[in-house]
This record gives sequence, C-alpha cells and structure tokens, in this order.
Amino acid sequence: MASVTLRRLTKTYDTGGTQAVADLSLDVRDGEFFVLLGPSACGKTTVLRCIAGLEEPSAGEILIGDHDVTHRSPGERDVAMVFQGHALYPHLSVRGNIAFGLEVRGVPAAETARRVEQAAERLGLTASLERRPAELSGGERQRVALGRAIVREPRVFLYDEPLSSLDPTLRGELRAELLELHHALGVTVVYVTHDQVEAMMMGQRIAVLDAGRLRQLGTPAEVYGQPADVFVARFIGNPGMNVLKGRGRGTGRSGGVVDCGAWSIAVPLEHYEGEIHLGVRPEHVRLCAPDQGTATAEVRVIEPLGADTLIHVDAGGQRVVARVGGFPDFRPGDRVGVTLDRQHLHLFDAAGARLV
Repeated sequence: MASVTLRRLTKTYDTGGTQAVADLSLDVRDGEFFVLLGPSACGKTTVLRCIAGLEEPSAGEILIGDHDVTHRSPGERDVAMVFQGHALYPHLSVRGNIAFGLEVRGVPAAETARRVEQAAERLGLTASLERRPAELSGGERQRVALGRAIVREPRVFLYDEPLSSLDPTLRGELRAELLELHHALGVTVVYVTHDQVEAMMMGQRIAVLDAGRLRQLGTPAEVYGQPADVFVARFIGNPGMNVLKGRGRGTGRSGGVVDCGAWSIAVPLEHYEGEIHLGVRPEHVRLCAPDQGTATAEVRVIEPLGADTLIHVDAGGQRVVARVGGFPDFRPGDRVGVTLDRQHLHLFDAAGARLV
C-alpha cells in the first residue's frame, strides 16, 4: 500500500494552451478510497493519467509513498489502472487477458496461474476463464478488467469511471463489489467519476474539481452538509441544493435578514450587506396548506421517485424543489404553502463563497 501526494500539479496542453489542471495539491492517504468528482472536462481524468504516468505534468510533483515519480515511466510506478472501456484483448480468453500483464513482466507460470485463479474466484469468473470477451456481458468484461489489475498486486488502484457504461442495476452491484474488494485488499484507490451519487456512496473522502481546480475536499458528509461554494452546493445532491438569489441586511447584534423573493428570513449575519445566495436542500423544504407556510407557491412539476417525490414550485419567481415522502396528492397548478427549515439554511456571498 502507499499514499499518493500531488504538489501543485499543473497540466497545460500545447494545442491551444488549454490548462486542464491548475495548481492542484492533494494527499491521498495510505489505504484510502479517494474519489475525484466533477463534471465532464473538469480535469479529473487528466489527474488520474498524470498519476499513472500516461500524461507528463507541465509543473508540480507526484509522489507515491515517499518516492517522487513525477517523471518516471508507468511501469516504474507500481499502479494499476482500470478504464471505462475495459480495453480487453478480443483474441485472448478471460484467463489470457488476466494473465497478460504478468506474462509480459516475466512472472513465473506457476505464480501467474495462482494469481489468475485467485482473482477469478474473488470476482466470480472461475467458470468463464476459457471464454472470450465477445461472449461476456458488460459486467463480466469489467470484472475481467478488474482481475487484470488485481493480479498485478499494485500499491495503488486507479479507476477511470469504470462503471459509467453499465446499466443502473449492474452499476449498483459492481459498486458493492468494488467496496468489498477494497475492504479485502486494503489498497489505496483513486476513483474518478462524474456521478455524485456514486462518489457519496463509495468515497471515504471526495475532491470536487471544476475547470481543473479544487473546489472542496472533504468527507461525503462535509461536502454535502457544508458545501464550500455555490458550485459544490448545486453539484452535490440528487437533485442539488436550491440556491436562491437575495439581498442581505445586517441588523446588528441580533443578526441579519435575507430578503429572497417571497421570503424575509432572519439569519446569523450581523454586518453583511448586499447580494447574497441562500441555499436549502430539497429535503429541508416543507410544503403545507397555502395559509400555513411562510410563502405561497404554485406547483409546476411533480417527479415521483418511489420512496419519495420531488415537487417543483414557483414562489414569487423563485423556483424551489421540495422532497416529500411517498406519493403526495399534489397536481400542477395547485397553490401550496412553503416553509424553509431555518436550521438547515446555507448562505453564500455574491461570488458564491460560503458565509454560513
């Protein structure tokens, strides 16, 4: 096992001078399941490829354990990378695909066979060892790719959106298998995804990236419960946080008030004046009878999800999503009362940075 350290990592591509990663510093702990999360083209895969040695950094340092590997070849880094597209050899059997890397490295045949059998048993592939990739399902092919990485016994596993091409049910099954595998092997994992639900379920810590820069680093509870800025607030959650534009008025020792569309809400800000963003998660928006809320709104869209339902409402020009249990008896066009839970409000300044 080994830690992974990035010190001011920067990657700029010569074509057009595009900066994919900018001054990124991270410490991935030994044995940690660490997730790089962000939208498409935010730089997360570039970071992973730099760690693997498939991209040369423009600046900065990469350490695996205590060793500076910034300019070492991929083969000198003792890492294994699993790609989204499996990258299996179609002419080789499952056994041949899993064994290929070991054979190239000159691992003795008996040891190679032992590791292949062990990985196949762990991944439920024993009965498929003589089959070709074309005969396998998408989930089985991804398990073969995992097996090929496992047999190398690397110090660090690098996963580049390995589940994104699978159907939702299979994704859920393989998520659980990956977590069990991590628990069993205890190795360091750096996992790239754009799926924030996947990140919340799997990561011990999450680094949220946007436009090549780190927006927040923390546990799932921290990035969900205390987002560092409006970008993280909206990106984390399914759906993301409601963020309403308003104006803050400091009222001295007693705090302040945010005027936000249909609401004027007392908040713990004594001196802030000017534009402000008020955030509230859908589960902290309460719907009730029109005369019982702190504002009145019109129901616009209803999204039943099974265990709960998302209700989109318009309150004085502010669009808000509420999460309610079960299948409530609402219809588009209904008038409802809306109350925002004051114990779970988030305040951000005009630039989007967290205030409270």
